[in-house]
Amino acid sequence: MTRATVCRAFIGIALGAAPAIAAQAPRATVPLVTGLAVVGSVREPAGDYESVRRVAGIASDRVAFTITADRPGRKGEPPEQIQASRTVLMTDLKSARTLKVRISSGIDAEEVYPGTTTSQLSTVGLTESRASGRTTLTFVDDGTGGINAATAGILEKMMVAAGGGAVSADSAKSVGALAIAQGGAGFTASGTMTSVEPGAVPVSILVNNIVVALPARHVRGTLTGEDGDKSADMFVLDDPANPIILQFRVGEDSMTVVRIDWPNANTSKNMEAALAARKPVDIYGIYFAYNSAEIRPQSDSTLDAIAAMMKREPAWKLNVTGHTDNVGGDASNLALSERRSASVKAALVARGIVAARLETGGSGASSPKATNSTLEGRAQNRRVELSRQ
Repeated sequence: MTRATVCRAFIGIALGAAPAIAAQAPRATVPLVTGLAVVGSVREPAGDYESVRRVAGIASDRVAFTITADRPGRKGEPPEQIQASRTVLMTDLKSARTLKVRISSGIDAEEVYPGTTTSQLSTVGLTESRASGRTTLTFVDDGTGGINAATAGILEKMMVAAGGGAVSADSAKSVGALAIAQGGAGFTASGTMTSVEPGAVPVSILVNNIVVALPARHVRGTLTGEDGDKSADMFVLDDPANPIILQFRVGEDSMTVVRIDWPNANTSKNMEAALAARKPVDIYGIYFAYNSAEIRPQSDSTLDAIAAMMKREPAWKLNVTGHTDNVGGDASNLALSERRSASVKAALVARGIVAARLETGGSGASSPKATNSTLEGRAQNRRVELSRQ
């Protein structure tokens, strides 16, 4: 990855289907703690891939995030590995009105943009929305190397003038269009976001391995910039201490969160209790590279918890079964699920678990937990299942 690489904080996640709406969502919060992972799923023709935004550390005046993803390459090319960082100041989490969703990562770069947040509204923004149903917002997208329409227009005029008749207006427009398309043009747009419903509405997301209806404020508006108006629509976690943006669409940019995890002793207890009762357990905290059985480092805490449980229960033997969504052929999905279960076994053996205590297998897409027609459903279907032998 080069120093100039630029990526969205959620790596361009596509907005899924609108969440079910009720009169009032249940009260639930997501703590801003070290280890908190917010996972987005990106829709691509070849299949979904996931980006993980994790809280790497919290200081008195700032929060440090890391963002990782394997973006599918062009046909015949390997996935692009994205590793980025971003630091948000505590003062901005409280009161900033600018949302800057893209970051540019460099080996020595300290990604700090005073006056902005990255993937959440500020406390002030959410509080205003709650109290009056309105809040102002500026949305900044730096693009990934392209230029905007206004800049392209200037470029086209300069080319025609400099060409002395050798460059036609049509040729210049073609070059301008190509420049806009190269990686995506950036833009800045501002406006007022207005509440769509009077209170919080539920958005169903996998939280620590369980589908939870998180309360969200739904706001909508029109943001205006030099390229004109852009419609905007957002669902924001209704928690002033951590108002995560769960879904947004601003113009062509969109994002949806499909999983949220953080270090939680209850998660391990629930897993152990279910297995003690010989009930199967779905594990979502094991992260794989795109279309691969390679386990990402973000999976360490989950694998450590499974290994610790097996050491507490030395008589237990487990089946480890991989599951996929239905994108791709049945044969390839089955093979991928088998490889992933084998990778989990290898990771547990490396943590001191005797190999004979683990049997592996794969079900491909044959045992879905949810619909495969949405990003959220496919995310629930991509999992590892543990069961007692």
